[in-house]
Order: sequence, then C-alpha cells, then structure tokens
Amino acid sequence: MKYDAAVIGGGHNGLVAACYLAKHGLRVGLFEKNNFLGGMAASPELWQGFKVPLGAYVLSLFSRSIASELGLFERGLRLIPKEPGMTVLLPGGRTISSWSDLEKMRREIARFSERDAERYLEWSRTWELVGEVLDYIYSSPPMSLPEALEVASKATRFASSLGLGSLVEDLPRLLLSPASRLLDEFFESEEVKALLVEDALVGELVAPSSPGSALVMAHHYMGAITGKRGQWAYVAGGMGALSEILAQICRELGVEVHLGARVEEIVVKNEKVEGLRVNGKLVEAPRVLSTVDARVTLLGLVKDIEKGLARRLRALRSVGASSKLIIASRGLPRLKEEYRGAADKIFSSSALVLESVEYAERAYREALVKGFSSEPWMSINTQSYVDPSVAPEGWHIISVFMQYTRNDVPGGWEGRREELRARALETLSRYFEDLRAEKFLLLVPADYESLFGAPGGHIFHLSMTPDQLWVSRPLPELSHYRTPIKGLYLGGASCHPGGGVTGVPGYLAAKALLEDAGVIRQRRVSFTGLVLDRIKRKIRL
Repeated sequence: MKYDAAVIGGGHNGLVAACYLAKHGLRVGLFEKNNFLGGMAASPELWQGFKVPLGAYVLSLFSRSIASELGLFERGLRLIPKEPGMTVLLPGGRTISSWSDLEKMRREIARFSERDAERYLEWSRTWELVGEVLDYIYSSPPMSLPEALEVASKATRFASSLGLGSLVEDLPRLLLSPASRLLDEFFESEEVKALLVEDALVGELVAPSSPGSALVMAHHYMGAITGKRGQWAYVAGGMGALSEILAQICRELGVEVHLGARVEEIVVKNEKVEGLRVNGKLVEAPRVLSTVDARVTLLGLVKDIEKGLARRLRALRSVGASSKLIIASRGLPRLKEEYRGAADKIFSSSALVLESVEYAERAYREALVKGFSSEPWMSINTQSYVDPSVAPEGWHIISVFMQYTRNDVPGGWEGRREELRARALETLSRYFEDLRAEKFLLLVPADYESLFGAPGGHIFHLSMTPDQLWVSRPLPELSHYRTPIKGLYLGGASCHPGGGVTGVPGYLAAKALLEDAGVIRQRRVSFTGLVLDRIKRKIRL
C-alpha cells in the first residue's frame, strides 16, 4: 500500500484530519487499531440494540466552523439540546437546574438567592465574551501563554470600557484561579455554586480549590455547536453518529479506512518519514499524521528520539481521574419518592450527584489517599429518555460518569473494580429506589489507557493544567503540530487546544501538513484585531 499521507487513529480528530487531507487532493489511508471508529467519541453496539457511550456522551465543543465546512448537518448530524443542561440532586428531594435561557436561569437561581440571580446575569455575559476570546485562541495555532494573555487582556479591557463588569478586566487571574474562589466572589448560595462547579472538574484530578481549575471551567464553557455558547447536546443516535458521518465523508473523498490495523512502527530513515509498519506489513507514506498521544507516537512508535526530547516527553503529566459505569436497565429506573416530582428534569438533563463544592473537595481528598472516592461526584445521563434510538424498545441506557478514580490506585484496578462498582451503586441508591442493572460495563482509567492509548487513563490524553496548555502542549517544540522528523505530524488531544470532542487538533495538524506540502498557503493574521472585531460584533448583537 502506498499513500500521500497516513493518519494514525480513527477517533474524531483522525477522521477530521483525514477528511481535510483528502479534500485537498491527497491519497489518504487511515489506520485504527480497534474494530470501530470514533475512539472516545464512539458508541459501538456492544450489546445488541444498545449504542454504548464508551467515552464522551454529550457534545458542545466540536468546532461549528469545521462542522459547517464539512457539511455535517447536511449529512444528517442531528443534535438534541439538553434542557435543562444539568440538574443537581440536593438533599431532601430538592433540585437546582441550569438552563440556556437566561431569564429562566435567573428565575431558577432566585429560588435560592435573589442576589445570586442578579449576579448570574453579569457572570453569564462575562463568560459569553470570554468565550469569544478563547474560541479564537483555541481554534487557531497556539500562542505562548504570555501572548495569549496579552491578546485576552487587550480584548477584555476593551469590553470592560463598555461597562461589562469587573471580572473581564482581569482575565489572567480568572483563568489561573481556583474555581471555588471565583464562585465565592460571585455567589453566596452553596446550591448555585454546586450547579456551576462541575465544569471546572471534568476529566482532571483537581479540586475546586486547585489553582487553574477555573481554566478547565473556561474550556467547557466555550462550546457553541448548537449555536448557543455553553449549551450541551446529545447526538441523535449516540455519540458515535458523529464519527460515522465523518467516516462517510472520508470514504466519499477517497480515504481508505483500515480497522483492526495496529500500527507497530513509524518507519523513519535519515530523520524523514518513509511510512508505517501495520500488522507486520509496510505501508509507504512520506507524511504521517498521528492523532494518538504524543508520547505514544514518539516514544512508542518511533525507534530513535533525541534523548533530551524523550526526557521532556516522559516528564509530561497525565493523571487519569475519571471512570464510567454504563447501565442497561429494563424500564426507567425508579426515583425515590422525594425526587419523583422532578423526574422529567432529572432524566432529560445531566443529573449531578454533587450537592456542594465541599462534597467535591472531600471526594478529591479521599482519592488522593485511597485511590478513589467512596462517595464520588457523578454525572448521570439517560440519553434514551429523549432519544429512544440508542436502546431497544422498553430499555434504557444510563451513562454514569464519576470522579475521582486515580489510575494508580493502590493494589491495581483488577482487585478494586467490584469495590468501585459497589460504592457507585450505593451512592446512587440515595436517589434511586430501584436501579437494576441487567447489563453493565465499568470503565476505569486503566481501560481508557488500554483501549485508546491514553497515558494514565486520562480522557484528555494529557492533563490540562496551565503549564501544559497552548504553546506548551505537549511541549513548546512540538506545539505547532510538527516534530523534528520531517513528514511526521501530531494532531490528537495531547496537542492544542486539548481534550474534548472538538476536532480542532486534527484540523490544525492537517493544515500544518498541507502548508508544508505547498498545497495551501499559511495565512498571517492579527489575533488582537480579530478578537476585538468578534467582541464588537457580539456587543452589537
């Protein structure tokens, strides 16, 4: 086999990259070790009739411009916005929910604090404008942290001059602060803080009080795939439907997709790529774009890497913190009586077991000592309630995302899985009267590492701490998707802008490859000017 370019990894980033390379006339081969596409954005039919969400379960961060350029909505991508977005299960049968409609959200918060309801209006408008800044930073090749903060500072000073609130005046502090500090600055109600803190914790072994956790919060606020900033949605037919549509476009563009294709080596001669060794056979390709983790690529698939680079790669941190319990239930689980009045909100949204910021802090502290939380915080998603196509008639499939569960749990996971499952079901029993699991699957960080090559079982490949973002992701010398090996490119979640189902790393890596091949021209832009223009347009709206 011979290709102009070979793509390693059939996750959403690999599929996006393959689409763009083929769209510009290259003959592309895509190689995926599993027998299904999508990686952690897959929902294969592991049980007959069930679309099982192995990793991602809701969508927001996928680039709307990439979706538009590839025509994903015209090809059948259908989103089911979650309304409400989240519902926190509070003690005594109480709940608090988040809504994309600002007035509806204000009324919801006012049930707990009139003061917080007014402050939320400022909070929301601030994040809307910050989202415009970050959206551009995150959808463009990375700047250094000082450059990004300078751009953000100029843009937010402009916004502040229009009386948009004190928080936008100090974006660097916002991004590098503990999430709990920002929440305390704005809100007095513990229930409101509990509703807003989850976005700062997803995927990371960080507490609300950890410096930089607000940056994780900002990352999860910037999505706009539905057309509304920060709104999340289910993909109709399961998360894997996104990957299936991307794969269909790839094939129509001539991409040859190989499943069950384990890449054993990236063949390099004289510091130049010559191809891949796949299942013992040579695949010729002068350009290789890998969407698996940078360390897996350079330390595992390349035979000889400069010692200093190898040392810096090994020093990168990937601290897996997340596990998932997937339950197939005949009929809808029965809520405890005190919660039944909110059943529709609970089942149509992400139901959170996270009753306070302190609840998350306790879970974090326990995981640091014992390996996982005996009372984890959870996000319970029953997509089949709003989309019956993901489960057989009369059945429901429930995705329970939970933290904190360290990859390096003392004694190893083989002896602790049943204990974690029992703890999770015990926690759920506070809210559900009858949660029978006719079928279940428990995925711990070790499974994410073995299934998807995610070091440390980290769902974002590489921890999204301030020192491992932007031009430092994965390392400064690798941050623009190129490597010291001519023809070898990186385009997975360990590259800018990081984890989540965005498609951006794959897209930007494909652009770098096409620029180097002389197929497209590199464009020089003024970041500050474009960001300011975005804010001006947003204000006029």
